[in-house]
Amino acid sequence: MLWGYSLETIYFYVLIVTALLAVVSFFIGDIINFDGHIDPVLIVPWFAFIALFGYLGEAHTEFHSGLIILTSGILASIIIFLLNFYLIVPLRKSDATLSSSEKDLEGRVGTVITPIPLKGMGEISIKSVTGSITKPASLYQPLAEIKAGEKILVIEINNRVAYVMPYEENF
Repeated sequence: MLWGYSLETIYFYVLIVTALLAVVSFFIGDIINFDGHIDPVLIVPWFAFIALFGYLGEAHTEFHSGLIILTSGILASIIIFLLNFYLIVPLRKSDATLSSSEKDLEGRVGTVITPIPLKGMGEISIKSVTGSITKPASLYQPLAEIKAGEKILVIEINNRVAYVMPYEENF
């Protein structure tokens, strides 16, 4: 008994509260950006696993409550470590989308969709494994305009604008 409640009841209430916190953090988790040592994304599940194992231990075993909370803490820590190591860290390191970044487009060959005038902008299309990317484009060195359907080489991307030159295939 703790504060007049059985430990089984306390574990159950902690489990309910952590489940509600998990749902709330799912919806507002992207708003709050935390860069501290202890990640809140892992704290709530750690308490949830402790409450779950504690509830199960109190309800289905005859072990001492101190041993149950110690075992629950160890099991929760192992699960959270594995969750962090195999799921959260790789997801944070991965890109948000399958599309390539703008810097990856430099040096690629594309096709002009909208003609690119000497002083102005047109539009280009670059094909990739994940699909087709269109970008506004301007001439890198304004020598002559590039007509629609011609091949171009992306030299640089600056402020989401591709600076291109006509592509001349040498082989």
